[in-house]
Amino acid sequence: MQPRPLVTVIIPAYNAAATIARALDSALAQTYGPIEVIVVDDCSQDATGEIVSAYRDKRIRLLCLPRNQGGSGAMNAGIAVARGEYIAFLDADDEWLPTKLAKQVPVLRDNPRATMVNCACRGGDQSGYVAHDWVTPPPGLGKGDLWRGLLAATYIAKPCVVARASALREVGPFDASLRVGEDQDMWIRLAMAGEVEFVPDVLTVMHDTPGSLTKVYAARTDRYVLPMVRRHIERRRHDLSKDEIRHILGVRYTSVGRILYRNGVVIRGAVLLAKAILLRHQIGENLWYLIVASPIAKIVKQLGRGGTGILST
Repeated sequence: MQPRPLVTVIIPAYNAAATIARALDSALAQTYGPIEVIVVDDCSQDATGEIVSAYRDKRIRLLCLPRNQGGSGAMNAGIAVARGEYIAFLDADDEWLPTKLAKQVPVLRDNPRATMVNCACRGGDQSGYVAHDWVTPPPGLGKGDLWRGLLAATYIAKPCVVARASALREVGPFDASLRVGEDQDMWIRLAMAGEVEFVPDVLTVMHDTPGSLTKVYAARTDRYVLPMVRRHIERRRHDLSKDEIRHILGVRYTSVGRILYRNGVVIRGAVLLAKAILLRHQIGENLWYLIVASPIAKIVKQLGRGGTGILST
């Protein structure tokens, strides 16, 4: 019997003392072996490193960066020293179910054209409320055409990915200039380089954590994500029809515009939603969103709740 390939688990961690043990325990509890777990402490100011150092498991390697390099830099540092044939990513505030690697690795191993394999995940908040099960491949696209769907929206979450190490190194490092969207950029590049496999089972739990980079940089999402998407469109413009490009931009303008709009960046958000409308994407829905999510609508709702309270007393 052919020996099982080594899987490197990379956990980038910054000030993750409150959650790193949960993530690390879920990696060590995998029914698949062999694995190595690289925790990249991105110059944390809390006890993240001490918590990891307290583990006495030879599968764990702690890599302490001398200065904060952000998510991309931490993942690149982990990839640079990874010994595994496959590399799996796990955020320090998320966790895996025990059979995750056991179900994903054989799928990747059986398809040499695949650069990565994804799975479904469950999202929840700190109270334990389960928000949704998430991530299915976009309909109508084959394994080699998933990059088309990923240009429009992200169907892949970082903790769900197991990638071929050789493919990661071939397409280049995570883009350190991207404060958000660096993982989306990588999945697009990997999807362009080969096929993408999906395991439909929920194998990952993603926790909604205050202070995450996605939330910290929410008001600047357009500055990072949209230029990245446009670069990929230009790179593959000869493979995309005008309708495909219009659809991709319409979806992106809608999603990013709504993020900005509800985070108080009203003008830039409204401009993007207007661009989506001009591209004929969700015209009615976007017009309605501009109304119901507007600052005036929020004030009216707050006054209504206050008025109800006054009347009830």
